[in-house]
Amino acid sequence: MDKHLLVTVSGEESAMHGIRFILHFFRNVENLKLTLFYTAPRPPAVWEHEKNFESLDEFQRLSRKAEAKGRRALEEARRFVCSLQFGEEQVDAKFMFRQLSTAMDILQEGEKGLYDAVVLGRRGLTRLELLAEDSVSKEIIGHESIAPMWICRWPEKHRQHVLLCLDGSDASYRMADHVGFMLADEPEHYIRLMRVVPSGTRTHRETDDIFSRATEILAANGVPESRIRIAVREGTPPWRAIMEEAEDGMYAVVALGRTGSGGGLFKRLFMGSTSVNLMRELVGAVLWVRP
Repeated sequence: MDKHLLVTVSGEESAMHGIRFILHFFRNVENLKLTLFYTAPRPPAVWEHEKNFESLDEFQRLSRKAEAKGRRALEEARRFVCSLQFGEEQVDAKFMFRQLSTAMDILQEGEKGLYDAVVLGRRGLTRLELLAEDSVSKEIIGHESIAPMWICRWPEKHRQHVLLCLDGSDASYRMADHVGFMLADEPEHYIRLMRVVPSGTRTHRETDDIFSRATEILAANGVPESRIRIAVREGTPPWRAIMEEAEDGMYAVVALGRTGSGGGLFKRLFMGSTSVNLMRELVGAVLWVRP
């Protein structure tokens, strides 16, 4: 089945992190399609009482300049991708002037275009961190129909495999489905199922059930058990345990659902500070987040 990714592009070098991750991580790209997306700032609006030939001419000049910059960045990115693994028919480019904000335009395009994932470089990460302070934007980001986000902050190309973090929530199982869908045709990568539990946990029966269900989801996508590993870590805060495991295993991807389940200290395992800290601190590996 074809996989379609929305890849953000800007004039900054850091925006290429997402493209480089895709090129290094995926080996079988025949069924992978990319849409490169650039949203440009609009020039300052010309108010009715300010309208004259000079002001309108300046507005049009700035608009043309912004569009030329955006289309140039898209073309450079497209040439780069097509010079390596992708055919020209697999790569589209889309330019638009900013409607709301960079982050909101990206999120809305990701939802509207029914993409399998939205790929962000470091610039996109910064914009989304700013959004996290606004309750309305939090609701939009967490909406179930929003595509998974891949946050590419300094990915290291020699890394392999996926660390799939699970807590028994629906969101974590949706991420398991996403991981299985994306990696079914990538046999060189294995998937390690990981759960963080409170220190001193005596029984792992619930963990076994969670791993069993995730394994079934992966198998339904075509991932055999031979490519699945497991890991259980104790301790808090959970994001530190996840980062330690990611570094020990030199994983290319850390994948998790955005909402948690359960009670007490671990109720917010993959909410709030955990996901924010991973977005800010995780380097080397790419973070996949699924609402």
